[in-house]
Amino acid sequence: MIFILALDTLLIDSLWETAKLWRAGTNVPKVDSARNRIISMGEEAVHYVILKYLPEDDRFQMRAIRDICRKVPKICSPAIGQVLEMDDTIAQKNALYVAAEVSMPSLEDRLLKLLREKKDKRWKSRILRALYRSGSKRSCSEVVKLSSHPYEYVRMRVFLFLGQHGCKRYKEVLWKGLNDSPFMVRDAARESLAKLGFSIYDVKKHLQDVKRIEIFKLLAQKCTSKDFIFLLKPQNVFERYWYARISCGR
Repeated sequence: MIFILALDTLLIDSLWETAKLWRAGTNVPKVDSARNRIISMGEEAVHYVILKYLPEDDRFQMRAIRDICRKVPKICSPAIGQVLEMDDTIAQKNALYVAAEVSMPSLEDRLLKLLREKKDKRWKSRILRALYRSGSKRSCSEVVKLSSHPYEYVRMRVFLFLGQHGCKRYKEVLWKGLNDSPFMVRDAARESLAKLGFSIYDVKKHLQDVKRIEIFKLLAQKCTSKDFIFLLKPQNVFERYWYARISCGR
């Protein structure tokens, strides 16, 4: 049995030399063939590749594992979870990259644990990016705690998460986000408000405490009733531009 296992391992390593190549041009057929053979060898073969090669500092290998996981996410997720728990920053970064590219819901608890443990702002941003893909609505209350984080990329990813996962109870946080300084954070808050929906009452309530231009942009992005266009009139060229893009009921 030991001899057979060694042969299987050697075969996987041999296939990986091709599977990890850049998938472009004349490489495509042989790369796809090697990756598919590894997948066909079963769960243990896929786990072997992830646990051995994902911790290495190699972008080609990381992307190859991402592509394999896109085909078999349920098979990949246990091994990706193990790499997330390694005491190695390269391994964790690579695992977070894959988790951010492939939906693997079973990783949610590990990602939340990592979000609580990591203090560095860039780490929190990476984890939130992975949660956006692999998290769920039940993470809303944990993620929203970072809505006032000093790092703009953390705030942006929090706002994107709230909209993506239907965190309607935190819409007030998104309205507040429309006043954020960086445009990318405001854009994220606006995108999520458009996803979650808003009423005439909501807009009236925030006319005095949200930048007017952001309300014009929000209505230009999503307007479900012509009644919205009577709430406010443009007062400058910028507001007139966005007002003209509001199409509901006209």
